[in-house]
Amino acid sequence: MKGIKDYSGEYRPDAKFEDFSVDTLAKLLRNYQRIFVGLMGMWNTVNRERLGVEAARELDSIVYEKQLKQFEIPLVQEAMNLYGDDVVTMLKYFQMCPDGAREGLFKFDFDIKNRNHAIGTCTYCASLFYLERRKDDKGIEALCGPGGVEDRAFTAICKYFNPNMTCKALELPPRKSKDATCCVWEFKVEPKT
Repeated sequence: MKGIKDYSGEYRPDAKFEDFSVDTLAKLLRNYQRIFVGLMGMWNTVNRERLGVEAARELDSIVYEKQLKQFEIPLVQEAMNLYGDDVVTMLKYFQMCPDGAREGLFKFDFDIKNRNHAIGTCTYCASLFYLERRKDDKGIEALCGPGGVEDRAFTAICKYFNPNMTCKALELPPRKSKDATCCVWEFKVEPKT
């Protein structure tokens, strides 16, 4: 079955996702990605305005880490049958999560060394570009810097998939030029000692 191309027609009291075409659902998912990133960005902006940079950074990280563990990762795993404890499984999650490392708002190139070791280079980051346009150095530090929201989120995601998985920032903003890489991360499962 082809599916409905949009919802411009009559109201359907029994409308469900399955009624719509793959293209329509893909467009809706891309917009959900933007909504999710926008919500997180607004949350951070309001927290920084009301609480200051450090308190906002801490609060953002706590909320994001809790929602990762309680909702986001388990629900993505269930929907995609995405289970495993290696780096490649985690990279698949990165592609499918709400703010995903895929087309649209973020672009990552992953150099997969083996199932337990990869280097991720972010070449397009809508969040960083937004903060750069606003000349928001404190926002960049809070989001992208050591101990920032991304650092803490990546660490929490690694630990969720495997307690022996680590992430390490190899390159972080601020960028020296607008053509420079946004960030580079190494993901690795360390042998148990």
